[in-house]
Amino acid sequence: MVVINAMEIAVDKLKKVGFSEYEAKAYIALLEENPLTAYEIAKNSGIPTSKIYEVIKKLEKKRTVQSIHGERSKMFIPQPPDEFIRNFRVEIDGKLHAVRNELKDVRTGMDTSYTWHIKDQEGLILKARRMLDTAGENILLAIWPDEIKLLDRSLEEAAARNVKIAMLHYGPTTLRIKQTYIHPVKETLFAEKGARGFVLVADSKEALNARITGRQTEAIWSKNGGFVVLTENYIRHEIYQMKTMKRFEPLLRKEFGERYERLLDIYNDE
Repeated sequence: MVVINAMEIAVDKLKKVGFSEYEAKAYIALLEENPLTAYEIAKNSGIPTSKIYEVIKKLEKKRTVQSIHGERSKMFIPQPPDEFIRNFRVEIDGKLHAVRNELKDVRTGMDTSYTWHIKDQEGLILKARRMLDTAGENILLAIWPDEIKLLDRSLEEAAARNVKIAMLHYGPTTLRIKQTYIHPVKETLFAEKGARGFVLVADSKEALNARITGRQTEAIWSKNGGFVVLTENYIRHEIYQMKTMKRFEPLLRKEFGERYERLLDIYNDE
């Protein structure tokens, strides 16, 4: 069993926003204890002493570390995390704004018939969050608890923008989104499929469909008209079933079993 400590997690996160591994380790070492000399930073972080001055120079260029004069030698202190994050966000937003202005006149047309394949949960959540954050009219969503906790804020913000939402949730949820339909056959579906499903349609213009098995994610996103209609109809059909079950549950359980086993068995009409 591989144990990942807090330091490794922090280093990995910093690497994702442009730090090298040595830069991340040096910055974290300074957050843990400061001020430090270059030698002390190298010793505390495990960075070779032959590399430490080069690493510090790059961190100074990033404005995440600055030098002060100690009693006997130059020492270094880190930029506080909140200030670093705030400045980093401003810098990135400025760069993205500039890129948008440069590219808006370059795009001459877009082929919407292609499909975009996603093979990890992080990519799935990023795509889903962007769809939720930019939706202006309506959202259709079928989701499980594992994914809802990663998207709850975007859903709440969409609801606050008066975007119409119809959400099919597998199992109970405390998230208050109108309209939410609770799927009552979570255990039966999971046992049958051995996987979770994720389906999202935004503004009837783009769709995201995923299958999640353990740590494996397979997803497809597209603006293809046929794909969007098919995906949207799937969610609508599931919600039609939930509305029917809600009103006629005793009769349906009597006819199809306590967990709707005979209803789910499409190869036999019992």
